[in-house]
Amino acid sequence: MRTIWYHIMRLYVKIGLFFLMKKIIVKGTENIPDKGPLLFIGNHQNALIDALLIPTTTHRNIHFLARASAFKNKLASALLHTLNMIPVYRIRDGVNTIEKNHAIFEQCHEYLKKGKAIEIFAEGEHHLSRNITPLKKGFARIILGALKKYPELEIKIVPVGLNFDTHLNFPSSASIIYGPPIIANDFIDPSNNDPSFKTILHQVDTALKKLTLHIGKEYDYEATVAKLNANGVDYVDPDKAKAMLQQLDELSTEGIVQKKPVNWFAPLQWLAKLNSILPLLIWKYLKKRIKEVLFTNTFRFALITTLFPIFYLFQAFVVKKIAGLEYAWMYLLLCIVLGIITTKTTPVNPE
Repeated sequence: MRTIWYHIMRLYVKIGLFFLMKKIIVKGTENIPDKGPLLFIGNHQNALIDALLIPTTTHRNIHFLARASAFKNKLASALLHTLNMIPVYRIRDGVNTIEKNHAIFEQCHEYLKKGKAIEIFAEGEHHLSRNITPLKKGFARIILGALKKYPELEIKIVPVGLNFDTHLNFPSSASIIYGPPIIANDFIDPSNNDPSFKTILHQVDTALKKLTLHIGKEYDYEATVAKLNANGVDYVDPDKAKAMLQQLDELSTEGIVQKKPVNWFAPLQWLAKLNSILPLLIWKYLKKRIKEVLFTNTFRFALITTLFPIFYLFQAFVVKKIAGLEYAWMYLLLCIVLGIITTKTTPVNPE
């Protein structure tokens, strides 16, 4: 029953992401092993959206670690656990709570023993920077613990590059690129009780940097991003973005002159806004009160999957009372069409 619930929710999340994002490009799924213990390790630039893109673009049933603060409410905790989410504690959650991670890691060991997949963001914190920050050792400790208990396991790591054209604006586009698997056993010795994990950290760090744009410390970050943006960089295609970065000195400081295309769908986009006036006003109110700007798209996704459909169903109910069931269905179909047109055709403003 729990597996059925997971697949139902995964489908619902995929629908929500479809109406949140203009385009989702998936590459490298052939690199994902069909079975066996596996860790998906991705970069972390878009809060909960990162965590949702991986399980909705792969065939594996995934358990993933999430910040413990999301589990404070008992009802929320029960729901998140049914979705294969596992709380992980950080120092900011309280020094005493770190001890709880021992039980969490033990749970991960058992998942790996059963040949399951776990999703981890090894940078430890999400961020808006277009680079890979130093990786934390948590994933390596999980692998080490699993190999000590079950030395017969062969544990693989699939690096995942998550690339967004914009992290905060609507509608954003993304590419999810799965890299070749890394056999963790080749870099972690279960007989070593005090490993530095330098080798496995380097392997994963190098793999992630191949799958996404990494603007290193040798660049002036703000000036580099400004110049890339001015020259029409495509962040969703990391290979093209990295090629542009390597030719940064040759790029014009004034950028390229881009003729603004005619937005032929503007009337329909305005009709969609008019049809969604109340949810949009609520979103405008809530957006100003988001404490961490990194969660902008997370909150937007939450409203797209809850408030907006509830509002449309309420309006359909009103239409049914006034004009009949046939017109209510026609109205709901119109809502879906307008939603698709808005998400897939609205011009995206750069950050």
